[in-house]
Amino acid sequence: MNAGPCENAAEWDAYVEGHPQASNYHRWLWKRLIEETYGHSTFYLEAREQRQIRGVLPLVEMKSWLWGRFLVSMPFCSYGGVLASDTVARETLLRKAEEIAKESGADYIELRQGDVLTNRWQSSAAKVCMKVPLPASPELLFGKLSSRLRNKVRGAEKQGLQSAWGKEELLDEFYSVFSCNMRNLGTPVYPKRWFENFLKCAGSTTQILVVRDGREPVAATWITTYRDQVELPWIASTPEARGKNSTVLLYWKALEWASQNGFRCVDLGRCTPGSGTQRFKAQWPCEEISLPWNYWTQQGKPAPQLRPDNPRFRLAIAAWKRLPLGVANFLGPRIVRAIP
Repeated sequence: MNAGPCENAAEWDAYVEGHPQASNYHRWLWKRLIEETYGHSTFYLEAREQRQIRGVLPLVEMKSWLWGRFLVSMPFCSYGGVLASDTVARETLLRKAEEIAKESGADYIELRQGDVLTNRWQSSAAKVCMKVPLPASPELLFGKLSSRLRNKVRGAEKQGLQSAWGKEELLDEFYSVFSCNMRNLGTPVYPKRWFENFLKCAGSTTQILVVRDGREPVAATWITTYRDQVELPWIASTPEARGKNSTVLLYWKALEWASQNGFRCVDLGRCTPGSGTQRFKAQWPCEEISLPWNYWTQQGKPAPQLRPDNPRFRLAIAAWKRLPLGVANFLGPRIVRAIP
């Protein structure tokens, strides 16, 4: 069995679609999306046996003056890693990835695999994802909420908050809330071009949900679908409207829509155990699932700690929160391209 670069997008996607553990981010369109938005080099590796694909591994090369050179599958999202039909194909792809890392001088490889790979790779489970299994109807789902949460949903609607669904026509409203929220968290924001390209590449599986207070957008989420699952990878709200339970209404409208449209699960996105975000998501009838990420490092060095709770970043986060929004929105896209 041999591993090398894949040159046939149709064959790649056919293999991904047939693999039960595939995620949205294994699809070929992410290669184009990342290359067009950030200009990163990509290595889309396949393992073949007798002309049949037996495994795939998408890798993105990233460079940073702070963190060096590294390979990631997949950056800017929660999932990725190697897909294989058997252990031989998986090992062949991992060895090829290690070979590329050594030849390119990469300091490490990060695979957002969701399970532990092999004893020679390090594993870290610093994040969890929160998934809501959906019953057959929105009414059944609403009945599963606590009475306190149901009252918050009703209260938000009584205070005049309204929701709107769309695509490109809501991008400006989404980004205004999202960029403000990211600044408030002390995190560089993705460029607006990232979301524009996302809609261009995956518009048929993408929705934007905005909650407004009058004409003002006060909460928003990006919604993407794959198979029978809905994912909310980016969620944001303004602090001024949280007292009206704008975020609660946003979550409920997303869950309601998913149930109405026959999806079986909603992924509320990744978070840190014990954080305020994790506690908020735990209000919903969800399952908490560990997200192990796997690392290969040069000479067995410790895995990198690129997490906001790393004390190394505390001062930078505090300083970013104090930036004027215009400055944060100008600098953020120039910095975030090197943050996986």
